[in-house]
This record gives sequence, C-alpha cells and structure tokens, in this order.
Amino acid sequence: MTIRRLAVLLLKYGLLAVALLLTAGASATITMRAVLASQEVVVPSLIQKRIAEAGALSSRASLLVKVEGRRNDARVPADRIVAQEPVPGARLKTHRSIRVWLSLGPRRQRVPAVEGQALRTARLALETAQVPLARTAEVDDPAEEGTILVQRPPAGEVESIGDGVSLLVSRGPMGRDYVMPDLIGRKADEVVDGLRLAGLKVADIRYRTYPGLAPGIVLRQSPTAGHRVSPRSTVSLDVSKAAS
Repeated sequence: MTIRRLAVLLLKYGLLAVALLLTAGASATITMRAVLASQEVVVPSLIQKRIAEAGALSSRASLLVKVEGRRNDARVPADRIVAQEPVPGARLKTHRSIRVWLSLGPRRQRVPAVEGQALRTARLALETAQVPLARTAEVDDPAEEGTILVQRPPAGEVESIGDGVSLLVSRGPMGRDYVMPDLIGRKADEVVDGLRLAGLKVADIRYRTYPGLAPGIVLRQSPTAGHRVSPRSTVSLDVSKAAS
C-alpha cells in the first residue's frame, strides 16, 4: 500500500470518527436538556394555606417551603400564607424552595378614650394617637357645650377604624331660647353683664364716636330686638366712645 493511499484512508476514517464524536456530543446535550427539563415542576398555590398544608402540597411537587417573614394583612387571617415567590403556576426545579410570607392579620390600632372631654382636647388626643377624626355630630344635651358624649369606635384596641373615629358632641341644654331685648341706649357694661348671665356670647364690641352721646352707650346691636337667641347665638355691639 502506498503512502498516499494510507493517508487517504486515515483521513477518511478520521473524519468519520470526528462525525461520530459530534453526533454523540449532540445526543448527550439533547439528553441532558431533556433530563433537566424533566426536573422542573409547576409551583403550586400556597396563598391562604397554613404552613403544614403548604409543606404537604410542596412536598408532592418535590419542592420545599421557606418562611421569609411576616406582615400585616387585613384580608388574610393570621398564620396563613399571604405571599409567595415564585408565584403560582411558575416552573421551578425540584428540591428548590418556595419563599413564603405569613400574615399577622389586620393591623391593630389603639383608640384613645375621649368621651367626657372637650372637643378641642379630644382632637389633640386623637391627633397624638394618629387616629383620624371622621366626623362629628351635635345634639342638645345637659352636658356643657362641646363635651364629647359618645365615640365610635370605643376606646381600646381595634382591628380597623375605617375612615376614623366619629364623635357625638353636646350643643348644651335645649329649651333656653330668649327673645332679644332692645339694648340701644343702655349702658354697655350692664348690657354685657346681663347677656353673659343669660348664657349668651358677646362675640364683638366695636367702639365709635357719636356726637352728643356719653361714652359707653350701646349704639347698635346684632341680632336686633325681637329675634330669638340661644346659648349658641353670638351678639355683636357698637358702643360709643369719647371723642378724641
């Protein structure tokens, strides 16, 4: 056999060996991918499940469960799973862990006791406790005006306060209405004392000069004579002063 023929044979069989090796390599790759794919499973839904139930479901899929933490949630009861990663329906290799977070239940909040307090004091107490004031309503009551009669929700720890605390506030005793007398021309000091004794509020006194009239005399009043007023009404007076 000549050297040339030997070289041709070696080349021919060498290429064949390389082709066989490449074929075997490709087959191994395909087989490996198939094996790896066969080790992936669908992640089950563990939401709302307790840990024992979640562990059983995961075990059937050859997966593990790992608790990452806890968080408040108003919709999921305490000690049940509120979130998971990967999400349900995703694919995960077997013997890997599903990360879960357990619910602490709704966040509880302490509502301060404000019944019997003045409205201003109650507002400060609620603000300090970071509890919003939802609404106030007023009713006639023997309690002093502005006194908190009822609060909802009541004082203590609650799971939810919704929009905030609602307050029922006293407007003061009912049935204490008066007919406004004619005050013009009377001494302002006597008028103011009389109005306050009747429980009426003198909100504003304006002083102005009036020719020929001594200082301290009522020139104008609001409400005018004949109007009905109550302890919730306010009175304004114009009073004469000495000429400057």
